[in-house]
Amino acid sequence: MFETIRWGCFARVNDRRAAERTVGRLAALLDRPVHIESYERYGKYPELAELCLTSPLGAAGPEAALLGVLRSAWLIASPWALSAPGPDGGFDAIASANTGARFAVPGVEWMEFRVIGGP
Repeated sequence: MFETIRWGCFARVNDRRAAERTVGRLAALLDRPVHIESYERYGKYPELAELCLTSPLGAAGPEAALLGVLRSAWLIASPWALSAPGPDGGFDAIASANTGARFAVPGVEWMEFRVIGGP
């Protein structure tokens, strides 16, 4: 079962409250809850915040998981660089503004997602 999408995100926000608004916009776009697991300033570029996020997926198999997460990801940005599935059936992808990805939510500069399969 593929229960959760784990998102990594770098966003140009001033504080946690602004990060929460950005995550709220992501949740509205996806039409599902998105939870902040962690928030911290990114040391290399202090104007960015590093966010670890989760959202529900609830897919029964790898094919449904891939289709579901790609539908969500393409609402957020395009294009994404998708990895090959790992031995656990999980997969991940990255979108970055500095390589030409366009984000639907202002302030988001970089995102990745990871989906890990389970029993």
